Amino acid sequence: MPGDITATITDEFERYCSVLKSELSYVEDGSFSWDDAVGLLIIQLKNTDSLNKARRESHATQIQLTSEREAAEGARKTEDFFPTLTLNSSFKSWRISIPARVNLRNVEQLGGAAYTALDPWRPDSIQIRRRLLNDDGQGNGNPTLQICYGDDLMPLREQLNVDDYLVIVKRKAEALYDAFGVKSTVDLGSGKNMYLSSKASTDSTSFMLGGLMADYDTVERLSGGTNILLYGVPGSGKSWTIEHEYCHVGSVVERLVFHPDYTNADFIGQILPVVDAEKQVTYEFTPGPFTTILRDAYMHPMREYILIIEEVNRGNAPAIFGEVFQLLDRTVEPKTVEGITYPIGTSEYGITHKYMAEKIYGDPSHKVRIPSNLSIVGTMNTSDQNVFTLDTAFQRRWRMRLIENNFDNVRAALANAQILDTEVTWKTFCEKINAIIVGNKAKMASAEDKRLGVYFVHENDVTFDQRAVPSEGYTSLLTEYNDLLRAESAGDMPEDKKQRLAIIREALMHNRMFPEKVIKYLWDDAFKFNPEALFDTDNMESLEQVIRTFVYSMGRERFKIFKPTVRASLYPDSQA
Repeated sequence: MPGDITATITDEFERYCSVLKSELSYVEDGSFSWDDAVGLLIIQLKNTDSLNKARRESHATQIQLTSEREAAEGARKTEDFFPTLTLNSSFKSWRISIPARVNLRNVEQLGGAAYTALDPWRPDSIQIRRRLLNDDGQGNGNPTLQICYGDDLMPLREQLNVDDYLVIVKRKAEALYDAFGVKSTVDLGSGKNMYLSSKASTDSTSFMLGGLMADYDTVERLSGGTNILLYGVPGSGKSWTIEHEYCHVGSVVERLVFHPDYTNADFIGQILPVVDAEKQVTYEFTPGPFTTILRDAYMHPMREYILIIEEVNRGNAPAIFGEVFQLLDRTVEPKTVEGITYPIGTSEYGITHKYMAEKIYGDPSHKVRIPSNLSIVGTMNTSDQNVFTLDTAFQRRWRMRLIENNFDNVRAALANAQILDTEVTWKTFCEKINAIIVGNKAKMASAEDKRLGVYFVHENDVTFDQRAVPSEGYTSLLTEYNDLLRAESAGDMPEDKKQRLAIIREALMHNRMFPEKVIKYLWDDAFKFNPEALFDTDNMESLEQVIRTFVYSMGRERFKIFKPTVRASLYPDSQA
């Protein structure tokens, strides 16, 4: 490593670190402490480094750090901060991506939108580029290291202006960098300088990106990673179960949704063209979400990672997984292979995939495995139409869990919520209709899976907008509504009538949410082939008529869309 770290003047590091700790104390949590910092890269942005807010692009896509042979007093040169990037004139250029994090609390404090994620840290990356400037063809040119921060650090770029600071922190024994933004009202000096702590001399990573290429197979790692597939009727509470039983405080969660057009390239990654600052086009492997979360899980062995795949069977899951399908086989006990003991939950068999291996391990020949601190949780609705089937070979690699469709754990506010002004609770309606569905299995394919899920609706869907009550002088809302519509068409409408019409429209839009979601499902799907089992088909001949009757009726009359026996089950205490 160039230079002697132990001889580094650390006064400037301590001074700036103290200022940053005071200004950014709110970013400290279980995964970050300013006391662990051993390196600071402080960049005061200039016109060529800042983002043009109107065009959402910068004049330059990179920040040139230094081309000086000697660093400023108290500071260090770039190769001390990223020492594996030691200048070498044997080749003209290269680029390497290193992991970084953006703190969403910091983005919020700078003026950005409030963060809603459970984890305030957003994974990103820093592109380190080395090239030889001023090459006249006669020599090797002037070696220069640059930090490229194009779209990766966009949340910070959007909040930073000229003279503001981009601060990158190197923490002890971590092959991960943290990026923060600081407003120009704070004095962090000028220019672009790097400062090291005296603690750097005992940093086990030695500031080296080579730490990213460490043998991740031998470090201590959380165990127990698994593949879980939750299945059940739509709205049974699969997503709720994931949030409350599988996502823990401190877990890093990535969520995907499979669909018919989702491909292996979307999931794993693909080779795409990349245009550099000189408009030169190269082709690089761009990792997909699966490769990215594997890399992050390997880099942070003591953190739990969860990949959630919603609607697994809406895409061709075996094709989407492709060759990584083999990785779903997990060890159920520690397994030793070629002298390496893999913890419980690691992929039992490794696969060869040079592009994934290069991104994850920094070694294209390394066998790719799912680490034991990464779990995959999927959901599927067995009753959906136009979905892909999951073959036995795929399903056996998952722990299957049926999410029972009952109200045992449903919050009372939803279970006991009355459906509009009908006096019938959602729980009562759901259980009575589901009993009819199950009892009608002889005339219904997959009757059990056609049931209404207990979370099929939200509380807002069943809440009654009281403004949808006819005004004095009208016996029905429909009559009043039609009178107002005729007046509107005639163009002779006083202001109070205009306001009333607007109110009715808004109220009706709200009150239609339940029938448009639930009643439509029952007519179009659950009872598609035998509507007479539920609906009063002697008087209801179309979905339009069913919805219209429900929306413009009041109270119990809304349920006259159903046959008498169904209405009687909803109101057992009186005549329906």
